[in-house]
Amino acid sequence: MTSIGFLGVGTISEAVVRAMCARPGRADRILLSPRSAERSQSLAEEFDQCVVMETNQEVIDHSDIVVLGMRPQQLDEAVAALEFRHDQVIASFIAGTPPSGLAPLVAPAATICQLIPLPPITLHRGPLVVCPGVPEVLAAFDGLGDLIVLDDEARIRVLSCASAIMSTYFELQNHVIDWITDHGIDEAIASRYIRSELDGLAAVGQVTPDSQRRDLPGDFQTKGGLNERVRAVLLDQGWFDALPGELTEIYDNAVLRTPGGQ
Repeated sequence: MTSIGFLGVGTISEAVVRAMCARPGRADRILLSPRSAERSQSLAEEFDQCVVMETNQEVIDHSDIVVLGMRPQQLDEAVAALEFRHDQVIASFIAGTPPSGLAPLVAPAATICQLIPLPPITLHRGPLVVCPGVPEVLAAFDGLGDLIVLDDEARIRVLSCASAIMSTYFELQNHVIDWITDHGIDEAIASRYIRSELDGLAAVGQVTPDSQRRDLPGDFQTKGGLNERVRAVLLDQGWFDALPGELTEIYDNAVLRTPGGQ
């Protein structure tokens, strides 16, 4: 049994804990920070393997893997008075601080990795970036989604910025649903239709080999058909050219965390 301690139990940490506790055949011990007391207590009441500790130091003292789940602005102050062990593994959800930046804050612990979990992890879906691929972390988080392992921490920022399409996806979904309802179809029917369509397309995308993924737009349209007409207009208006441009802008200019945590 692995003891996994969470320092900071925010929205993402809660999603990860729920996903861990819902895995079949696993009985890891989950130790929760007393911060975010209501959320931690709720998890402990719902799952037998979750325990709320009295202090953050107690979480560390009884954990094999310590997960840092506080906000970036809170990191320095939160760990300043805490003592880690050299034999512990540190896994961080904190954006903008790669393993090399965490090292002086969690010494003497020296095995450190960064994780990027996304909200669908609650459903055991979606990517979970792990950098570097620490074996203990890969084993502890196995089954929560698609583990994406990076060895170069300089590349973490690329995938972090690429995840900035989530709200855009749902905005697109909702606009199409609204268009259907504006044409007289009940919202429940419109919603089920579009969400099912998108889910099916995502499933096709998942099983299509990388060597064939660029063929998918053409495979899902016919000459002069409806799909081709919509895609052609959006291509002509520069929709798809604008997207990588905006991702590049946030990659170049977004400040995820400055020195000192401000």
